[in-house]
Amino acid sequence: MLPVMKVSAVLTETSGTWVAECEEVDRTGEGRTPDEAVASLRQALKEYFEVEAVAPPEDAVTESIEIVIVDAPPAPAPEPAS
Repeated sequence: MLPVMKVSAVLTETSGTWVAECEEVDRTGEGRTPDEAVASLRQALKEYFEVEAVAPPEDAVTESIEIVIVDAPPAPAPEPAS
């Protein structure tokens, strides 16, 4: 099993754009949906933590990143059935 790196993120929405922000390493991701923003943040974190080597080993193990949402806008209320 790969080691897991756990970070927290705050989700916000402004003018139709979602932003996932990880203050622990000062990285953000954006998207049209919360899932897209988190996926963008995950990619930004992978790039941030990636170690560039002249000749990395072929069997190099990469860590998995778990993002825990610690704050987000409330979900919209369901529409009443008619």
